[in-house]
This record gives sequence, structure tokens and C-alpha cells, in this order.
Amino acid sequence: MAGFVALAALSGCVGDPLPAQSPDFPIASYPKWHEDDAAYRFYPGDKFRVDVRTAPELSVELTIAPDGRISLPTFGPVMASGQTVRELQVSLEDVYGNELRDPSLVITPTEFGSQKVFVGGEVKAPGVFELPGEIDVLQAILLAGGWTEDGKPTHVIIMRRPPGGEMMTRVVDVKNGLGRAELYDIGPLRRFDVVYVTRKMIADENLFVKQWIRDALPINFSLFYDVTKF
Repeated sequence: MAGFVALAALSGCVGDPLPAQSPDFPIASYPKWHEDDAAYRFYPGDKFRVDVRTAPELSVELTIAPDGRISLPTFGPVMASGQTVRELQVSLEDVYGNELRDPSLVITPTEFGSQKVFVGGEVKAPGVFELPGEIDVLQAILLAGGWTEDGKPTHVIIMRRPPGGEMMTRVVDVKNGLGRAELYDIGPLRRFDVVYVTRKMIADENLFVKQWIRDALPINFSLFYDVTKF
């Protein structure tokens, strides 16, 4: 009888929505993005060509090393990871300017390293996926087989770490946000973004009931209350 009372008490909160912000996972807003922030930023493994206009003999094709640096002949290592094409151009022109009167140059990306995103939580096939191009959060979830019956597509967490910055997080409503830009306006996913589909409150409660009440006691609760219907 005590078990039945406890189970009935649990059923009273079934269906309560998840809070907008959980104390176990505080949600921080993205900082305001400027137009330049949308530009592609180099990562280790990327390749590009440097063409020095006034000294063609110094032109070279380079690969960004795992530590984020490139090795310029005669000039040594230079940090390249995390910079846009324009930012890296300015950095290299400063370096070449130590030897050349006119260090103007052109940077042309030739090959990009691995572009992966992580999709986890309540999806059918969680894992690491190669970006097939510019995709959004819903498309990433579909790459992982879509959300499960226990998933909450109205509460999907996106995590991103910008170059040299702290982890940024945002919660998006994938189910209802397709036509509402204010809920779903984060642009295409970027390399190493994390997409996490949260669990419905009812799924958590049914798991609790199963592990701590239904499976723990030698009582057939289906005689009193069928929790599998919720």
C-alpha cells in the first residue's frame, strides 16, 4: 500500500515542463555577434597558400599544425589558428614587413581539416558526425537518427567554444522554432559544436519509478497503475 501511495504521488507531477534553466546546467547567452564573427576561422589541419606579390620566391603553401601554428620559411612559427583570412593576412604582412618594403600578400585557403560536430542526449544514434556543409541544429539531429520518444526537441542545448573564449551555451526550440527566428537564430553549426537533446520530464520520472519502485519491490504495480502509458 505504501508503494502505491508513493507511485500515485509521483504521478501527480508527470508532465511538468523542464525549467528554463537547470541549476545543474546553467544556460549562458551567446555574446553579441558582430558581422566579422561570421567569417571562417582557421583551425589545425587547414591548408592555405600565401602569395607574396613583390617576392614570388617567398610564396608557399602551408598547413596549420596541431598546436595552431604555421612555420614560415626564414621567419619561423606564427600562430594561425582562430584567425580569419583577413586577420591572418595582416599578421603575416607584419612579419614579412620586417624584410620587405612592400609585404602585401594574398591568402587562399586550399583545403580544410576535419569538420565535425557532436550530437548526443536523446537521439537514436549519438556520435561524432562530419559536417556535410552548412547545416542547422535540426539537420544535425537528423544525422543522428532524429530524437527518441523520450527526447524533448523544444529544449535542445547547443554548446560552442569560440577561439580563445569560454564555452557558450544556448537552448533552442527545434520543434517549434523553425518558423520563429527569435528561437532558432544561431546560424549554421560550426566545427566542434555540441548538440544535446534533453530528456522529457516524464521520461526521467518513469526511469525513477522503474529503477527505485517497480523493480525494487516484488509487487506487480500494473495491478494498480500502469506507468508505461505516461
